[in-house]
Amino acid sequence: MACPYKKEPNLKPDNVVEPSLDGPGEPIPHPPEKWLIGNAGEIDPTFFVSSVWRLADIYGPIFSLKLFGRTVVVVSSHELIDEVCDEARFEKTTKGNLETLRVLVGGGLFTAYSDEHDWYVGHRILIPAMGPIAVRRMFDQMVDCVSQMILKWDRLGPEHEVSGPDDFSRLTFDVIGLCAMNYRFNCFYAEDPPRFMTAMADALVEAGKVTNRMAVENALRYFSRMKLAEDIEYMHSVCAGVIAERKANPQPELNDLLNVMLFGKDPVSGESMSDELISNEFLTFLIAGHETTSGTMNFMMYNLLKHPEKLQKCYQEVDEVLGDNAMELEHIPRLKYLWATMRETLRFLGPISSISRHSKRETVIGGKYKINPDWVIMLNLRGLHHDTSVYGPDADEFRPERFLEGGWEQNPQNAWKAFGTGSRGCPGKAIAEQEMITAWALIFQRFNIELADPEYQLKIKPTLTIKPDDFKFKVRRRPGKDRMVGLAGAPHKEKVYPAAGQGKTAKSDARKAHETDKSAELKPLSIFFGGISNTCKTFAEDFQHDAPSFGFQVPDGVRNLDEGVENLPTDKPVLIITSSYEGQPPDNAKSFVAWLETRAAAGDDGLLKGVSYAVFGAGNKDWVRTFHRIPKLVDNLMEKLGATRIMPLGLVDVSEDILGPWEDWKAGLFPVLRKLSGATAEVMAEEIKVEVVHPEAPAKLAGSEITTGIILSNTEIVKAGVGPQKKHMEVLLPPGQRYRSGDYLVVLPVNPREQIRRVMNRFGLHLDDLLTVTGTSKEYLTGFQDEHITAYELIGTRVELATPASQRQVAALAAKLPASEELKTLSSDASAYRSEVLEKRVSVLDLLEDFPSCTLSFSEYLAMLQPLAPRQYSISSSPLVYPPVPSTTTAFPSYTVARSSPAGAAAAAANDDDSSACVTCSITYDVLEGAPALSGHGAFAGVASSYLSNLPAGSRLRCSIRGTNASKFRLPPDLKTPVIMVAAGTGIAPMRAFIQERAAVAGARGADALGPAVLYFGCRDHAQDFLYRDELAAWEAAGAVKVRAAFSRCAPPEQGTAHVDEVIWADREEMRRLFRAGARILVCGSASRLGRSTHEVCVRIYREGHPEVSAEEAEEWMLRQKEDRYLSDVFG
Repeated sequence: MACPYKKEPNLKPDNVVEPSLDGPGEPIPHPPEKWLIGNAGEIDPTFFVSSVWRLADIYGPIFSLKLFGRTVVVVSSHELIDEVCDEARFEKTTKGNLETLRVLVGGGLFTAYSDEHDWYVGHRILIPAMGPIAVRRMFDQMVDCVSQMILKWDRLGPEHEVSGPDDFSRLTFDVIGLCAMNYRFNCFYAEDPPRFMTAMADALVEAGKVTNRMAVENALRYFSRMKLAEDIEYMHSVCAGVIAERKANPQPELNDLLNVMLFGKDPVSGESMSDELISNEFLTFLIAGHETTSGTMNFMMYNLLKHPEKLQKCYQEVDEVLGDNAMELEHIPRLKYLWATMRETLRFLGPISSISRHSKRETVIGGKYKINPDWVIMLNLRGLHHDTSVYGPDADEFRPERFLEGGWEQNPQNAWKAFGTGSRGCPGKAIAEQEMITAWALIFQRFNIELADPEYQLKIKPTLTIKPDDFKFKVRRRPGKDRMVGLAGAPHKEKVYPAAGQGKTAKSDARKAHETDKSAELKPLSIFFGGISNTCKTFAEDFQHDAPSFGFQVPDGVRNLDEGVENLPTDKPVLIITSSYEGQPPDNAKSFVAWLETRAAAGDDGLLKGVSYAVFGAGNKDWVRTFHRIPKLVDNLMEKLGATRIMPLGLVDVSEDILGPWEDWKAGLFPVLRKLSGATAEVMAEEIKVEVVHPEAPAKLAGSEITTGIILSNTEIVKAGVGPQKKHMEVLLPPGQRYRSGDYLVVLPVNPREQIRRVMNRFGLHLDDLLTVTGTSKEYLTGFQDEHITAYELIGTRVELATPASQRQVAALAAKLPASEELKTLSSDASAYRSEVLEKRVSVLDLLEDFPSCTLSFSEYLAMLQPLAPRQYSISSSPLVYPPVPSTTTAFPSYTVARSSPAGAAAAAANDDDSSACVTCSITYDVLEGAPALSGHGAFAGVASSYLSNLPAGSRLRCSIRGTNASKFRLPPDLKTPVIMVAAGTGIAPMRAFIQERAAVAGARGADALGPAVLYFGCRDHAQDFLYRDELAAWEAAGAVKVRAAFSRCAPPEQGTAHVDEVIWADREEMRRLFRAGARILVCGSASRLGRSTHEVCVRIYREGHPEVSAEEAEEWMLRQKEDRYLSDVFG
């Protein structure tokens, strides 16, 4: 491959005609500047590019920043980036991060100036050595390194949590060392990575920080400078040793890059590379060759685990191409779906977030923006790769299929820039691609993969690149796979797909403590659950807890349903407990459901032959059309694939009696299991035991601040009257937490004090009593930091106190009080139970107070309680309007100094530690308290809302961010797409976030940048509960939204009362027009009221326009719209 340059001078052809303007042109949009610091206040110093993304969402395809005297122009659209990629007019600049990196690698290929002599010499010598033939020769060495990683994973077993950032960095470090220099770092042969690797990681982190700090702060960071210098000196000493060893002991038979650097000659000048340049290039290869590749592998793993249907396609392709055979070089081009997935990963979010260029002379871009050669032009790759003009309306979706069937070849020029651009693009692109495809093929051939934490949401760690942070997963060898499958010397086999596989054998300490001496007599069974709200997990743990009493044990413990992929045993019964989320599987069941659907579609009817199973489903009837969809689907597909159903499908409606149907189904299943398994162990009850210790001094509660936010304000916005009191709360999130409009704030509440007091009084406990809980495997009762837990923490933060008593629990109380005819009636008469207990929400505690003679012990009471579930609230703010705040400014609220000021820089330098920045979000919530309890016991108090309502500003709040269950419940990626929003009451929360986001864009770019948006908002009284009235009026005036409020009880005289669906019906012509223009409908509110009525009025509008359509056909049409055009986030 010839170098495009023939001589060293900076090539700026005189025959290039730069565009010009007749007039002054248009000013480049930019945020308001502040004296001295310019736009530095808009920037998160710990995550620079996240601020670029936020500002691009506000200001659009081009904007400028003034950062301490330096001008940076950010371009984010394909149209502008295509122009800036013109090599005749623009070239790479090393200002910024790359300039800092020159301290480490000097003038290597990556960091050299475009007219630097060393770059020409190195480029002309090295580029031919990284051509296709040379890269093909590296294949065996790549397989060698990958095999070390997968064999290590295999040895550690299925319970081991693999750290993706750690192990993929080890892999890519080993690969580049072996392939480029024939040097083995042996990163997988020790628990800790080699010093060279940690020194490089530390140096990269520090280099990234240096660029984003003020000069005064860098000057004050003495220890950071000394550490960086020490790391650089060590790395260069290792490189010098490798070079000296090769010179002393030449290996001319090797075709590696080190030989090329040592003995190659520049074909133009005849020069050789100096030892210093070789050392710089050595380090350049290690940085560029491992950091970006490992980041890509982590992103790809995360994306596939979050999109299990795509993961199944990867498995299917690898099985078809490789089978169980050893991987060979010829397999790589045949793995088309893996190639598409890798390319889509780099498009969706890759490790390189931007490319820096500058113009060779003064010029104009976009036909109207003047550009100075001294300015840095930052190509925002996230903006480019999500440009809807190139990638369509689904640009924000992860869809590898877009690069299949000619999609890759038809991609416009300069629309995909994951490896840089032009002559300064990544020279190791072919090496990285071959390495990644090889690794993925061998991983998928051998392992089933699952998230270690099914609820993990992507967190980004920025260095000079970006990659997932704290990302862990588990691997389990696929059934029937030999230990050496896919590796050199492995036997060639036909593909097989057995249903059963190797199960997990590791047991937690909690389970070991729960085992009895009769464990040898206990029959095994497997329990899998799917759900994110803890309900299904609670049922699963409840069954596990009761199993020994009926002669069974759960040797593998309660497992996520995704762990059942290709892993359903045939030697023991399988119990599956799962839920639906608006008709879709929960996060930790997506892979399992996708596996069943894929194999059923392929006609593998005997896949699960020999598997005995039972399914129990949890759901909420308010989601009428998707009620229990996933449990029913799993139950039917397993039968279709050959499994044997041993118990009819059990179902519970969690909006009513959450425990009764479960307990009845469980009681019916145990006898069936005993008969099926031949269990003979004596049926015996186990009891939770609680030991109470009265300390001499109060115990100190401990909590982790890592997941703790700070409440900035908690303001009443509507007084109680026509409805419940409503409040607006702003929360400074824990460091590193990020969110998008449409996400949830998940809150861990504390039970109301009055409820806690009632429990204490009933059982003679004190708040500071220390309790020791044994005899149970339920994690929420035993997972303490210490051996003991205070009575207050156990009752206040671990268990639900107000859940209605189940009929079986009523029967247990009746057995304790035989003289009570009332309890006997409630426990035996279903109608009486429903009217007197379930509908009045009478808890076990209520019954104990109603029947004080009942002798239920505290241990027995505790065994009846469910775990305290976290509550989630739709976020009512947009991150675009809240610049990140460095966490160093919030550690001590009474002394706040901005990092962007000289004083703040000095304070940060004194601490000599960079923390992640914090962002602010808000929630809007009803305060549900004060009304008489239906049970007749005092006043009702909602657990979470009453807790939140009483927290003043400055309080700490245990919270985290969770992505929306409806992945498309977002604003459309194309701002011109019309939006129809429907909300009622506090369902305004996500709509406020969306409108706030649109208003920010309108303020920066003008309302013409937006498509039309209308909000249908249901309130009771125009004078009392019209939430955010003034804000909505201001945003309407700015052109961000058109507000159509509906007042059901008291409306302005000129308007009249109406419900939301009635206003929509009156506006149906406007609705039709917007929908035909591509509008996305977003709905938030009560599922049983607003959700149902909005659905019905949309069907009614559709049928009016299509009179030939039947009611059933209209419903089918509506279901299709709910895939991507009609999106709801409704609650029960």
